[in-house]
Amino acid sequence: MHRWLDHLVAIAGIAAVAVIMTMIFRRAVGRLERRLSASPESGTTGQKRAHTLGGILRAGVLVVVWITAVVTVLQEVSVPVAPLIATAGIGGIAIAFGAQTLVRDLVSGFFILLENQYDVGDTVMIATVSGTVEAIGLRSTVLRGVDGTRHVVSNGEIRISSNQTRIFSRSVLVLPLPYDVDVDRAIALATSAGADLRSDPAFGPDIRSDVEVLGVDAFGADRMDIKLTVETRPGRQWVVARELRRRIKLALDREGISLMPAGTPDPRP
Repeated sequence: MHRWLDHLVAIAGIAAVAVIMTMIFRRAVGRLERRLSASPESGTTGQKRAHTLGGILRAGVLVVVWITAVVTVLQEVSVPVAPLIATAGIGGIAIAFGAQTLVRDLVSGFFILLENQYDVGDTVMIATVSGTVEAIGLRSTVLRGVDGTRHVVSNGEIRISSNQTRIFSRSVLVLPLPYDVDVDRAIALATSAGADLRSDPAFGPDIRSDVEVLGVDAFGADRMDIKLTVETRPGRQWVVARELRRRIKLALDREGISLMPAGTPDPRP
């Protein structure tokens, strides 16, 4: 009788410790979730990301704490747990071999969310495809390409993610000009077109800085390349670049300056 009473007391103590540990970890996870939600970059998407991470961590904590508690209780009542652990280990190895890809996707998805590599609505390049992020899950990321194609990318396949719309964006323009053009005059026209664009109320709010002319970037067989950059709000670089090209072309045409056929765009900054 006393022996069973001792077992009951021990089991109650184990359960109490498990409950206390669960409460402590849940509170810690809740604090982390609130901190992520309150980050400067956090909006509705950031709150969803924080909620997802919080749910994963809570589930993980519950599994670890209560499996440990159950094993400890079994040991307390003299139930042999070694065969159970060995059987579970063998089963776990078999499952692990069959689910390596799934586990890799889930782990990668967790760190993508934790590190906030991209949010829904961002334009990114991942795993050889690019597009606007439509959904982010633990297993996969869904992109919508500019041509409407829907790409579903397994998170485990993502080694490099390039976010084109985080904090700010930048357009890079190359003007291929013939050698007989007055370079300083062409640069002045391009700069003036950029200033006019920034003063336009339809485009000005999207532009964060004046057009910066980097100068003569390269010499070709029959042309020289003038490189320009303009910094914009996230995701607005393409709209601004199209309008800036149009205005520069009109300004050059008025001065009788023709553009040469452009070569392959230079990715250098």
